[in-house]
Amino acid sequence: MLISERVLVVEHGQGSRFSNSFVALEKLTFYRDYYGFRIPEAEAEQVELLLRAAADINGRQWKGRKAKPEQAMAWPRRDCKIEYQTLSETFVPFELEWGQVRLAVELYADEQGFQIEEPTHCTEPNGRRTRLQRDTPGLRMRPPPYAPSRTQFADFLVMRGLLLVHGRGALN
Repeated sequence: MLISERVLVVEHGQGSRFSNSFVALEKLTFYRDYYGFRIPEAEAEQVELLLRAAADINGRQWKGRKAKPEQAMAWPRRDCKIEYQTLSETFVPFELEWGQVRLAVELYADEQGFQIEEPTHCTEPNGRRTRLQRDTPGLRMRPPPYAPSRTQFADFLVMRGLLLVHGRGALN
């Protein structure tokens, strides 16, 4: 399959008409290298996965409304309240960034027919394997970057329940 050379244009909270992703390719490759998630080897296929994940994100019903009517992406948003706090109109939550990366991994896993295993360790830049810490006492915490996309997106959606639908069926 020949994949056209497409470029990621990252949304940084400015409400650009030209953006097509919330993350750069480096975030996806970091995800692979740090947590051990499987993604395609070819860069063009990685870009296509991120673009498909971004298109899925743009099709969801998010709290609030687009900050600018002409912006290409679903975020940043106006009038978006999370736990009684209104988010800035130039804010793109990091959960959307990690959610896009995780959704790309989920799409790839579904296409290739394998299950995603939750990581227990990460690989530090120096090559050392480190056990991931799971329990953090205290206030409600944001989901960790390796959490499923449905967990990353949950607080920002109009309705919390998610269903990912694509060519082969549905994922929860």
